[in-house]
Amino acid sequence: MADRIINVLTPATSFDLMTLDEAKIFLGLSLNDPSNDDQTRLFLQINSSIVSRMCNRVFGREEVVEEWRELNCGNRIFPSHWPISQTDLISVESPAGTLLTVTTDYELEEESGKIEIFSSSAWLEPVVVHYWGGYELPEDAPDPLKQAVALLNLNSRLLASLGMMAGIRTLSHKEARVQYHDPARILQAVMGQAGKGGGLESSLMGLLSHYIHYEV
Repeated sequence: MADRIINVLTPATSFDLMTLDEAKIFLGLSLNDPSNDDQTRLFLQINSSIVSRMCNRVFGREEVVEEWRELNCGNRIFPSHWPISQTDLISVESPAGTLLTVTTDYELEEESGKIEIFSSSAWLEPVVVHYWGGYELPEDAPDPLKQAVALLNLNSRLLASLGMMAGIRTLSHKEARVQYHDPARILQAVMGQAGKGGGLESSLMGLLSHYIHYEV
């Protein structure tokens, strides 16, 4: 595994993977009713952080300097923040202090952020990359990430409802009767049965697998 030092020069302004309005729409809440806004905002902030942790990366657009060593003579590096546009790649040095030139020394794959050197057989260490990478959040977050947060938000809302509805199944008054769905059963259906490859965790990994950052 390569040794990498990450220095964030300009942190992201937002780490939320969806807007409050999007979160409310996914939960079936009225956009004109602010009564649940504080709870919904807390859900989306916490669950955006969970998705970020599951993917081992920061999704928000940040200015970063990364220094690489112990690349084992490899000719590819994968920065921690992506996507990276060509105009957002400020400088590539190999070794540190020696500025490389795009198209003649290296090539950037914008969607994945991969940088490949082809002016020599391998990078000369330490490699220093200065760039802007990531998404303008929350608006530009990819739809699969929004869907993952939405599933977690639903799960959080169901968990919260367990406390309010615990033990209540039916309310009756004179001839009127209201029967509630059991939140525990709904939650069990969302989570799935352990060991059968279904449920929330499986759904999340299906959505997030393309966005996970693996250390190489």
